[in-house]
Amino acid sequence: MIKRFLTLFVILSFLSVSIGSVYLFVPKSFLSIDNRIRDFFFVLRGPIETTSNIAIIDIDEKSLSKYGQWPWPRYVTAELLEKLTNLGAGIIGLDIVFAENDATAITKESNFSSPQICKHPNDSRLAEVVASAPVIGGYFFSFDFNSTKAPSIPAIFIEKGLSDERYIPIASGAKLNIECVQKSLYSSGFFNIIPDDSGGISHVPLLMRYDDMLYPSLALEMLRIYNNSDQVTLYNSSTGAQSIDMGELSIPIDRHGRIALNYRGKGKHFEYISVLDVMEDRVTRKQVEGRFLLVGTSAIGLSDLKSTPMDPLMPGVEVHANVIDSILANDFIAIPNDAPIINLLIIALTVFSTAIIFYFLTIWLIIPAWIGYIYGMYLLFDMLLFDNGIILNIIFPLLTFMLSTLVILLMRFIFANRLKQQFQEAFSRKVSPAVMHDIMTNETKNLLEPKEKLVTIFFSDIRSFTSISESIGNPTRLISLLNKYMTPMVENIVAHHGTIDKFIGDAIMAYWNAPTDVKDHPDMAVQSALEQLDMLKELNVDIEKEYQTTIDIGIGIHVGSVTIGEMGASGRSDYTIIGDNVNLASRLEGLCKPYGAKLIISEATKDLLKEDYIFRELDKVSVKGKTSSLIIFEVISRGKEIEDKKKEELEEYNKALSLYRNGSFIDAKIAFEILNDKYSTHLYQMYQERCTLLDSKNIKDFDGIFAFNTK
Repeated sequence: MIKRFLTLFVILSFLSVSIGSVYLFVPKSFLSIDNRIRDFFFVLRGPIETTSNIAIIDIDEKSLSKYGQWPWPRYVTAELLEKLTNLGAGIIGLDIVFAENDATAITKESNFSSPQICKHPNDSRLAEVVASAPVIGGYFFSFDFNSTKAPSIPAIFIEKGLSDERYIPIASGAKLNIECVQKSLYSSGFFNIIPDDSGGISHVPLLMRYDDMLYPSLALEMLRIYNNSDQVTLYNSSTGAQSIDMGELSIPIDRHGRIALNYRGKGKHFEYISVLDVMEDRVTRKQVEGRFLLVGTSAIGLSDLKSTPMDPLMPGVEVHANVIDSILANDFIAIPNDAPIINLLIIALTVFSTAIIFYFLTIWLIIPAWIGYIYGMYLLFDMLLFDNGIILNIIFPLLTFMLSTLVILLMRFIFANRLKQQFQEAFSRKVSPAVMHDIMTNETKNLLEPKEKLVTIFFSDIRSFTSISESIGNPTRLISLLNKYMTPMVENIVAHHGTIDKFIGDAIMAYWNAPTDVKDHPDMAVQSALEQLDMLKELNVDIEKEYQTTIDIGIGIHVGSVTIGEMGASGRSDYTIIGDNVNLASRLEGLCKPYGAKLIISEATKDLLKEDYIFRELDKVSVKGKTSSLIIFEVISRGKEIEDKKKEELEEYNKALSLYRNGSFIDAKIAFEILNDKYSTHLYQMYQERCTLLDSKNIKDFDGIFAFNTK
């Protein structure tokens, strides 16, 4: 026993060191997975309250309908900013850039007396407005092209600590507003949003380097001015950036100068005010006064939609709103400086706590304990993230737990597995694989003892197999053909939780709800049958090319009680089902040929189906070996929807069948002849011949039952 514990301790220690080493040199792909898992935490948490200090001035669809496609004439934007200013806007941020001169022919006279300062009067109008309004302009940095222009920021940027330019993104060019507008702005900020490797937005850069200078984002610059700070201090360490200070405000950031977004909710979580409503004076002063206003777009056509944890199509302007609101609420989430040490400790604790818990548990408690441990990890990381604002690695503790559980269970059950292998070798010749699985997993008590059980029975058979055999000739090719057909059919049955009972030449017998219970087993069987018929259409394309023939099958399905258990001779037995209902299912498959149907089910089966299907009632029959009659149905397709042509055909068919059941054989024959002229099917031809036969016998008191005296 002591030796086992020592071995366990050595293995667990090695596991802790190995996983910890991988964590320290983790590839970016793992960080992407970690971000995706953290995104799920946001989804589970749901939306939270905002500070109500932010509104988005939305260039929405109705605004585009009014003023035309973007970009609009600059005088429209100028008038918008002027109206917002007059309503008492606190500070206005533009999530748009006016990089080109106004190219519209439409102008509007300026209300200002100053001379034109831009090439186009509309641009002059805009420049004059932004010069006197609380507007922060927007621009974007590029990493693809070079330029010499740089924005002017009325603030001092100071770096403290070890500065390493590798971490803060370095831009090669800037796409600014046209010169006359840019100079008129009090300040501006970049609005670059860089997706993670997974394509989502979990971090937003607050600072970037350009021409050896630091520049703020639009959100950061708006907050700096709101905070009345003329100095921004960036604190660095040997691992990169750590925080940004502006007066009394301190913002934790990652090594790349990015803030981790504590999303407030899905898109449109903030108040959206349509540009059109502002322009047509439908906005009150209360909606605007003293607030942060971000001018941007939610219109799909302008392609400013971002993938976020809360919403895969969030307007980009709302990402900036989330940044501002998180900082205003002092509601940060960030990676602590000592995160690597904390993560390594969590990895080690996960390994040894998993060992302590799972080594001594009884087998029946392993799954509940496993689920409970995962849930406990979720509660821990949720508390750290949202209650304490701490971002820690999630994927490695999760992987550690899974690997530790696997190691513990492997060591614990190694001898038991050897015994089970011996048991399997001894009994595999007696029972089918499905039964063996239940025996090995102890899912069923007294499994081999015969008992009565309600099951769904399935038979399928290849039509005209003798002719196919003769046409192929070669036995090897014939077996190859059967294998090509049966393999996907069997896989489909198993995928729908069915049990293969046996192969009877070219026929397949299967059943559902044994040896283990199967929920909605009649539906499982019918759905499998329909899928097999669809699969056969595609399979026949390859079969015709390779074997110069095609396969047609008939399927019969019936639900009934059977005797189930291990049956056979001494030394040679199998787990199977027997009973009248098994024979009836086989008879239903045999009826496919005379009725020209692909899939026939009994009324007992139809009554137990829970899903929606399109049926055709075929007949009321008595089969060989049964004294009672039953109604049989053809399953045409799954679902409620049906083509108008097929619906019309079934309505005509039901009328013809009703005439037949009432003993009006001449009228029924005429109705079936009309149907056959339209649709030409074996079923309608059969009913024509039967009506002629029955009419010639001058039958009185016809009960609608047709007796089949052969299999």
